[in-house]
Amino acid sequence: MSSALPPPSVQAKGIKMLFVSVLCLGLSWPAMKLGLDSVSAYWMVALRLLFALPVIALFVFITKKRLPTFSRPDRAVIFTVALVQFIGSMGLITVCLQYIPAGTASILIYTTPLWMLVIDTVWYRQRPAAKRFVLTSISTVGVGLILFASGQPGAWLPLFGMLLASGLWAVSIRRVSFHKWHGSVIDAVFWQFALAGLVMLAIACAIEGVPNFAEYGVRGWLSLSYIGPIATGLGFGLMVSAGPKLPPERIVLISTLTPIIGYVSSVLLLGETLLPMVIVGATVMLCALTLNALPKSALKKLISKVPGQT
Repeated sequence: MSSALPPPSVQAKGIKMLFVSVLCLGLSWPAMKLGLDSVSAYWMVALRLLFALPVIALFVFITKKRLPTFSRPDRAVIFTVALVQFIGSMGLITVCLQYIPAGTASILIYTTPLWMLVIDTVWYRQRPAAKRFVLTSISTVGVGLILFASGQPGAWLPLFGMLLASGLWAVSIRRVSFHKWHGSVIDAVFWQFALAGLVMLAIACAIEGVPNFAEYGVRGWLSLSYIGPIATGLGFGLMVSAGPKLPPERIVLISTLTPIIGYVSSVLLLGETLLPMVIVGATVMLCALTLNALPKSALKKLISKVPGQT
């Protein structure tokens, strides 16, 4: 397999796509929080996924010049990701978000590298490199600061629920990382959304009943219109499409903006309290996770640019 980077023009296009993606996903946090005032949690997840389907189908049509197709050799990973990430993780995120600030939630959900270290060490019996272990430990300190600052009475359970949702997302990421794709990834995303959306629709009907959709009001429908087609459809579609156009370290650096946008937009749009300890914890966590994800070559290049370094 060739390790040559895509041409600069292709990378520039990928950067633009990824920036739009992280902006869409970052702004989804205050949008979800606002929508939960009128839309129940399970219905929000179900409608979010189903509303995103036409956008993902459009991505398939534009990039593949056809409708989405189901690749049978990929069915195990399609079902796993639908169950673990889009039913389990996304459902838990939305339920917990009812009780904690959106900004804090947007940071905690990006603790997946911590969980991946646990998965690799405990489940796969791998011995982590010293760099990974040290930086992950430092990021854990940042998480502790966030939890300590946000742990008001009644908030501990949803805070840890958000961490569990991050763990489920990590399981999904690790499952995908070991999979050799036979079909297109964007096709798989379509079927994952379709399967998870239908299952969540059944769960919503069983647990919450059929709502009076007129009671959602303007705020509820605006929220669903954003987090469904735009954040989930456009956001995920652009992220999948941008992946092959960029080197991994650039994807990591740009993706780190997602929780930052989520936190800042929640403070500005929702009037959430700006907690200094959360800011310090988030800075420690995100810097450590970013450095951890960068390859040695990128780290050496970064260090060489520090004043006084040769």
